[in-house]
Amino acid sequence: MAPLLVPLLFLFLTSYALDITPNPDLVLGKKVPDVKLIDEGGKERTLSYFTKGKPLILSLIYTRCTSACPMIVKGIKDVVKKLGREDYSVLLIDFDERDGREELKEFRKRRNISKEWGLAVAKGTSLKSITEKLDFKFFYDKATDMFAHPNVLVVLSPDLKVSGYMLGVRYDPDKLSVMIDKAKRGEVNLSWVKGVFLKCFRFDPATGTYFFDWSFVAMVVGGLIPIAGMGYYLLGKPLLLKIRRVRWHPHMEP
Repeated sequence: MAPLLVPLLFLFLTSYALDITPNPDLVLGKKVPDVKLIDEGGKERTLSYFTKGKPLILSLIYTRCTSACPMIVKGIKDVVKKLGREDYSVLLIDFDERDGREELKEFRKRRNISKEWGLAVAKGTSLKSITEKLDFKFFYDKATDMFAHPNVLVVLSPDLKVSGYMLGVRYDPDKLSVMIDKAKRGEVNLSWVKGVFLKCFRFDPATGTYFFDWSFVAMVVGGLIPIAGMGYYLLGKPLLLKIRRVRWHPHMEP
């Protein structure tokens, strides 16, 4: 029966991996490659160019988005107003390869984005490289001409190491400030436990609120029950029987 644990565990881990939420084990503390981006002036810039030697607040968006991306931009605007500090840079990376300088210019104008913020599009190998390193999964729906993607704000150190990230479109200024401080020191902010806990919640862009993801909980429980059952059958039950035999052996002295 022991070999059955292997496929059961594999199925559980595979289901877990289908979630598009970034996996903290794959992201936190990792160094992002200094990829080449194209800014709204049509110039090729490296990712490090946008840090200006400071911690970098980064988010991946696309200009055609009419739901979550505008709220991400607004969320960053709101939180930077509350930070009370300027020792960081901000960069929005467009992951829609169809976009160019005109789309970026229009997006900055339409969303009233500060000129101090970087805005650039990633394409080809650069896009593949940075999204893989950030574990940023996105999927295109041809019927709606929209992308499914996680809503995430990432904080990089000046040397492009992932110090922390926040999910959703509203960001706590105190937590973000701590991330910036840790990014300065090249430290990691978010533990893997917190990262897993965040997977239990989903953001609904239609209502602008979070809701408890019971499907994820059911997936976890559904995967753990057979594994726990097998563990009990193979290890727990024989151990209990052994304890009972020792405890109730008729030849044992009182």
